[in-house]
Parts: sequence; C-alpha cells; structure tokens
Amino acid sequence: MPRISTPHRQTFVAGPWLCLIILAVTLSWMFWWPLWQGGGLIGGDIYPYFFPQKQLLAESLKQGEIPLWNPLVGFGYPVLGESQTAALYPPNLVLYRCFSLNTAYNISQLGHYLFAFVGTIAFTRRLGLNWNGSILAAVVFVYGWFPARICLEWAIIGGAWFVWILWGATAFLQTGQRRYWGFTALFLGLDLLAGHYNLAFITLLALIPLPWLVGQKKANASDGGLARPVSPFSRRSLVGLGSAIVIGFLLAGVQLMPTWELKSLSQRQQVSEVFAPAYGHLPIKALSQLWNPWGWYTGEKSFDELLGTPSVTSVPVPTNQAEAQFYLGILPLLLAIAGLAIPGIRKQLPLHSPWGWLGMIIFSLILASGWPTWLFSNLPGLGFFRGPGRYSIMAALAIALLAGATWETFLKCRNWSTGPAVVMTALLLAITAIDLWTASRQYQFQNGPYFGRQVFYAIMVNDAAIRHRDESSLRQAFLEQGGRGRLYAPGQNIPTLLNVSALPVYLGLGPEVYESDLIRVDFSLSQPEEIQDAVSRLRRFGVTHLLLESPLETSIWPVTFLGPVIDPLLNRALARRDPFYFYELNDASGRVSLLDTSDGQIHSVQVRPNSVTIELTSPQSATVMLRDLRYPGWKCSHEVVPEDASCDTLFRCAKVEGSPERQTIIWTYRPRSVFIGGVVSLIGAILLGFGCYWTHRKETPPAQQA
Repeated sequence: MPRISTPHRQTFVAGPWLCLIILAVTLSWMFWWPLWQGGGLIGGDIYPYFFPQKQLLAESLKQGEIPLWNPLVGFGYPVLGESQTAALYPPNLVLYRCFSLNTAYNISQLGHYLFAFVGTIAFTRRLGLNWNGSILAAVVFVYGWFPARICLEWAIIGGAWFVWILWGATAFLQTGQRRYWGFTALFLGLDLLAGHYNLAFITLLALIPLPWLVGQKKANASDGGLARPVSPFSRRSLVGLGSAIVIGFLLAGVQLMPTWELKSLSQRQQVSEVFAPAYGHLPIKALSQLWNPWGWYTGEKSFDELLGTPSVTSVPVPTNQAEAQFYLGILPLLLAIAGLAIPGIRKQLPLHSPWGWLGMIIFSLILASGWPTWLFSNLPGLGFFRGPGRYSIMAALAIALLAGATWETFLKCRNWSTGPAVVMTALLLAITAIDLWTASRQYQFQNGPYFGRQVFYAIMVNDAAIRHRDESSLRQAFLEQGGRGRLYAPGQNIPTLLNVSALPVYLGLGPEVYESDLIRVDFSLSQPEEIQDAVSRLRRFGVTHLLLESPLETSIWPVTFLGPVIDPLLNRALARRDPFYFYELNDASGRVSLLDTSDGQIHSVQVRPNSVTIELTSPQSATVMLRDLRYPGWKCSHEVVPEDASCDTLFRCAKVEGSPERQTIIWTYRPRSVFIGGVVSLIGAILLGFGCYWTHRKETPPAQQA
C-alpha cells in the first residue's frame, strides 16, 4: 500500500502543565491548609448530613459490602435513592475503602478542587484563551464561587464535572472527534453518580447555548490530524451531543432509578411549606456583593440577617448565605466589564461571542434570583430542586472567562514580551487570590482560635471531631445493645455516628414521614395530656433513649435519668461545652417487639445496611414488628403482614408460628429499582463502548489501520 501522509501531531509540552499543577496545589493549600495537614471541618451540613452517610459507606466497604439501605438515620432510607452518599461514585469506592473517614473526605474535597482548577483551564483553552487568560479564569471561578460552599460537599464535586463536561462538549463541537463525545457521556454519567443532580441539571442548561458560544472552527493536528471544517450546528454535531447526554443518563441508571422511586414517596411530591423550591435563592439586591463585599460580609449585621431584610425585588421565601454568596473579585469584575464595554478590546477578545457570554450571565442570574422557580415551580427541573442561587455558577464561569479573555487581550495590546507578561499576570493572580481569600473568611474577633478559619458556615479545625468516635462511652453502650435501641437527640443525623438509630432526621430527599410534625417532640411540655401524647409517639417510633440539651423533669416525664454526658464526638461536632442529659424511656418496646403474645422474647437483633436478622422465641403464634420503614424492596423470610392489617402501616411486620425453639427472621433489601437501574447502566456502558470503538475505526486514517 502506498503510504498516506498525515499532519504531524503537536508534541505535548509538560512544562506549563507542571507549573499549573504546582499553582493549583499552592492555591488549595492557601485556602484549606488545615485540611492538607490532617485537620477537619465542622459546621453546616458536614456532620449533620454528609459524615453520617460517609461513615456508613466506609464501614460497609471495609466489610466488603455496598450499602443500599441506611438503617441508622430515622427508620431508614434507600441509599441510592437519596443519592448524596454517592455509594457507587468510583472515587468514593476507593477513598472510603482505603482511608479513614476524615482523611477520605479531605482528599475528595481537595482533589476535586485541583480537578476543577485544571478542568477550567482546559475548557478556557479550548475556547481560545492562552495560558495567562486561562489561569486567571480558573482562579476567579474556582476560588470565587466555591469556597463559601465548603460546607456543602456537592459544590466542588459537581462544579468540577461541570467544567469537564463543558470541555468535552466544546471539543466535540469544535472537532467532531468522537473521543470527546465519549468523554462528554462518561463525565456526565460520573457527575450523576456523584449524587447531586442539581448541578448536573444546571450543566445541561449550560450546554444548550454552547453551539452559539463555541462557533465554527477547524480541528488542528493535536485533535487527530483531521483538518476539516466542523460546524457546531451541523446535524451530526447536535445529534452527537444529544446522544452523549442520553448515554450519560443511561450510565447513571443504577443511581437514577432508585431516586425516581424515592421521589414518588418523598416530601418533594409537590410544592408545600415543607418543600419550597425557591428556598436558597440569590436576591437581586445581593448582587451588590460583586462590587461591595464588605457591605455584606463585615458589617454589624450578619450576612443572613441582611439577606432576611424585606425587599420588593426578593422572593418571599427564605435563603441563606451559602446559597446566596456571589463574589468573584474586584479586578476580575472590572476586567470583564471593560472587555464588554470598550469596543476596541471587545473586538480583539479571543472569544467567538462575547455578547453570548453576557447573555449567559443575565440568564443565570435571573434564574438564581428565585423568581422563575417561585413562579414556574411546576416546570420540569425547576420544581424538583431547591437552592436556585446555584444557577449563579454559570454567571461565575462566564465572568471568569471574560476577565481572562480581557486580560489576555490587554497583554497583547501592550506588546509585552513573555517575561513582563508573566510577571504582570503573576501579580494580578496574587492580588486576586488574596482578595478572594479575604472575602471567603468570616471574621469573629472574639473567637481567636478560629480567626481566618471560619468560611461562611464551616470552621476549619486541627482536631477533627470524628477522630474521637472510638472514645465515646455512648457508642460503646449502644454497640452492646445491638440494634434494639433508638435514640432521640439533637444534631439531626449526627448521633447515628455512635452506631445507633436516631431521630429526628435531616435529608435532602427522603421519605415523606421524616418531614411530619409527628416525629418532632417538644420536651418543654408541662401539661399531662401533651406529655402523654409525646411519650406515646416516642414509644410508637421505637425510641428507647433520650439525649437532650436541657434536663427533663422526671416527676412528670416517664424517664430514668442516666446521668450527664460530655461525649468526645458529639460535643466537638456540635461545638458544645456543656453536658448532654441522658435518659432511658420507661416501658419502651424498642426497635423490635412481639405483638399478640406476652410469652415471647427477642434474643438478638443484628442490623446491617442491607439486612436485619432477628432471633426470638415465641411459644405462641405472634407478630414481629420491626420499627423500620416499610419500603418497596424489602423481602422477609417469613410471611409478611399486609399493610391493611392491624400492624402499624409505617413499619414492617411478619408472622411467626408458635414454637419453643429459637426462630430466625431475616429481612433482606433487594430493590427492583436497583436491578432495573443496573441493567440500564449496563446498556449505557455497552452503547458507550460500541460508539467509541466504531467511531475510532471510522475516523482512523487508512494508513494507521493497515
């Protein structure tokens, strides 16, 4: 065969990327040095929400099991359905299997910061920016929008995949290369497996205007030697991008199907006082943070108090400072404005459509204001998620991109050589990083040890509370009880870190019962009728112990005082110095009980993530009540009592025949939704592999195939 010549591939230059990695690590150290040194975070959702989920995941993985059900939070909930445990997210499978909980969490957070930083540079380079502009855009985007949300694990994880998905889609639209098609589908699937669908939904919105923002370009030699015009509006490009999105959803089917099942049984079935989609918006008045951060972050009133001040432009729904923060640095803002406002600069910007990026800013900030969510909550997507302030991530990326492009244009206009340009860029980066670092800190001068360590709701500490878990005497006591007890305590899900089932419950997407007022007990009651009702509900829910912040009057409450407790884990996690008050509820049936007989006995209760094993003796036929949630997917080794029978319809019940010998009842969680989702994910993986293989052979030049 005659040799067919192909364009020479560009050589990968490691130097700039090595410097980039060093810069990324340096910036993450600057913002999060206690985490690099083995410290931890307290505040926000870290301990009430994320750590209880991750602790269950870590223990299960180390025992060789993937948890499908969380048996400790309340009456339990489906792990994949609630999704934010991210039990099937590949990095989690490695980190929480190989490291301690705090170390794995820190590695995940810091690793995704590095991943997001590199991804932002890769994306902006794809759009035409050089190194100077791309690095500035990455600093502004990653360390402007995300630090205030450090108490929310999903922010940086979803944000990292946000830019990488945009990178893959942009590269595909520019070149037509199907390897980028494959990257887009794979990255979307991984983003969904990470469990926070809101940022994934926002990513899909950002993909809609992408063809207009990318423009038509030619593939270069580094893209495989195929130098042909590629139109992002061609049928092949649009269909290819759409198919990548579909395959991305298929890949995450094993996560999405259980979530769809839970959604129909959750508090998000409809808009109500319990679920307000507009909660967590970015008020229009709060946009002045962009040029006046000190007026919001360092005034006499707290940020939350300022956000709660009534305004005619604000949605009549509460918000909070983590969702409503929006500051990207003074100099980057001025650069972005100059790039759009000065015609001479705007014409030279290395962007296909500067006005298109301005349109994205306006569109995302309108969505972030909460008004569309409040007015059109029945539209798909808008009515499922809370926190519309998160839509501002698109505006943050667009402003960062415009700032980087303007700076690059300014350097070209000055005709500076490489040396002065690098020095000036380094100076701008240093000023911007210090500006963003300062704005991310919450200064409470009376809290000396935390000066410079409080980042909105989160505080960085050297001694992570979770490391004292094994020192807890409460945990040892509950371990000795097996799975019989249930604790009512403050801190929402935090007490479950002591290996005990606990109420009340805090979940983003959870069974509807957890939002019911029945579960919430007021221990300041003094009227006998009210106390009797409260105690009746506690016994119904299987509560055996109380851990309270204030002492109870034992003369009117049927409890036994077990003593004050200063717990090494709980007190640190809740930043509490005073003791808790520990009580046992009198005449409590506990998590498992026998009905219709007085002669039976429960010998042991073994609770695992995917099963519950109960050993008992009952000379007479009886009903066993397990006060865990009756939920689709649970199978029992004995005959199950129907919902319409006398057993409490909220919980699981099974019949046992009378026998003097020990009997064993086993409940096993085998949800159909996970099986169907697994099949869907397998189909997605096959389609992705076939698509990449087929297009690789189709696009490979004949000389290379020979």
